[in-house]
Amino acid sequence: MYLGYQNGQIKFYTEEPLDKEFYNLDKVEETQEEYVLDNEEYVLKDVAWEDKQAQAEKERIAKLSLTRGDVFRGLLQAKNVTRAQIRALIENNEQISEVKRELALIDFDEALNFYRGNPLIDTLGATLGITSEQLDRFFEDGNYEHLLV
Repeated sequence: MYLGYQNGQIKFYTEEPLDKEFYNLDKVEETQEEYVLDNEEYVLKDVAWEDKQAQAEKERIAKLSLTRGDVFRGLLQAKNVTRAQIRALIENNEQISEVKRELALIDFDEALNFYRGNPLIDTLGATLGITSEQLDRFFEDGNYEHLLV
């Protein structure tokens, strides 16, 4: 791989050798390391970059949302569970404190949209045998078939 620099910054990263004069480059450097375009800058593809990408993806997924209707229809079609049954699952969850249970009921009763990052979603998913990955895919496109085991 070859790096082409202009003004101290990487401007090209290619498999083919670069003509320094043709591209008006300060220098050309051969490398065995892999670089990626991150925004408008080439950076080394290393553990730190991969961690940054994973965190950004986690944040993106947490912001995904579906309407109440989308979630309830999906759960009914995939798991044959009704709103009343879901509410009962929350009310009877002994693993969380009374305050957390009440907060979950507020989210359940009052939210117009459900966000993937809300802990209530993971709790319900685990209770219904739905994996985190299945929930991610469901919130991506609203297709209840992602919830089928």
